[in-house]
Amino acid sequence: MALPILNNASLHELTVPSTGKTYNYRPYLVKEEKILLQAKESNDDKLMMKSLTKLIESCVEDINTNELTTFDVEYIFLTLRGKSSGEIIKVGYGCSHCEAANDVEVNLANIKIANENGASTATIQLTPDITLDLGHVKYNKMLNEMNHKKNKNETDEVFKLVKNCIISVNTKEERAIFADEPVQDQDAFIDSLSSAQFQKITDFITNGPAVVYEDNIICTSCKEEFKIELRGMASFF
Repeated sequence: MALPILNNASLHELTVPSTGKTYNYRPYLVKEEKILLQAKESNDDKLMMKSLTKLIESCVEDINTNELTTFDVEYIFLTLRGKSSGEIIKVGYGCSHCEAANDVEVNLANIKIANENGASTATIQLTPDITLDLGHVKYNKMLNEMNHKKNKNETDEVFKLVKNCIISVNTKEERAIFADEPVQDQDAFIDSLSSAQFQKITDFITNGPAVVYEDNIICTSCKEEFKIELRGMASFF
């Protein structure tokens, strides 16, 4: 006999945080989860990011992943994860009082987008004559610039985020689209910023939307209550 094809799953709806657009999606299946697990085991960040893009394209109808920000991808993946493999996951977390390890049950249905209503773009003043237009980083833009490295350099990652969130450099006479400028000119511009100017850009990134889970936990060791906060997709693996 021919083997049956299982799990013609019903569709669900999700809303992309950055755009407010609603899409139909299905839970992912073993064939897709296997690709995800293989990418995770490779310890290759770029391969993992590519796998997430393919997963979203397979499971979410008519979505253009080029439009998605990094927090969109995190939110969509965790939504798919909850419907596909169960909404309860266990995460290890150290007590803030005694540092004892606690196994915390996280309900993915309670994950929220912090600063969801924050501005999607911003204009910051660098000097009386120069402003920057900033926007939240697109996931594919970060993916295209990544190298296949097992060990990430945090400083390099911060500078990549800063470069990728700059839309334009504006003077009274002209508006230069940052991505259209030569890479060496982009680097030279960022290197010429003062610490205070650089901080204005990183503040925009830090205060932007992010996937967050918060809860108060009773430590299994010292019995004191402490707060947990998980941010970003890596916290939920």
